[in-house]
Amino acid sequence: MIQRIQSIWLLLAGLAATAMLKFPLWKGTLGNAADRAVTGSSYLPLFLLIAMTALVGFGAIFFFKDRKTQKALCWLGMLLSLFLLFLEYMRAASLQRTAAYQGSWQLSAALPIIIFVLFIMARSGIRKDEKMLRSLEKLR
Repeated sequence: MIQRIQSIWLLLAGLAATAMLKFPLWKGTLGNAADRAVTGSSYLPLFLLIAMTALVGFGAIFFFKDRKTQKALCWLGMLLSLFLLFLEYMRAASLQRTAAYQGSWQLSAALPIIIFVLFIMARSGIRKDEKMLRSLEKLR
């Protein structure tokens, strides 16, 4: 049995955030038949937010002895993933408003939702650890 399952959830959240840098979130075609894909690295504010989310996910793993800080970083990661979803939507909406630009969402556009769920699962694992420690304190 894995005792610190939240470390795996945090690692997966960080990996999902870094995957957003490579995979296309939205693909479209300009009026002159040129294809254009929006990735996490093609738009600077989106890139910075993805990098911060990945750093929070990877960095929270190393706070395994300080559960209070780790829980706070999980909350921050959840908040960043919601901002990431919003910014991703706003970027695609702004591209769709431009003249003669048609496109569609890609499967990797759901990664911010997956990141959000992974941070929730990590926070749940931290809470379980705290409950277990409190019950052990009562036995002493």
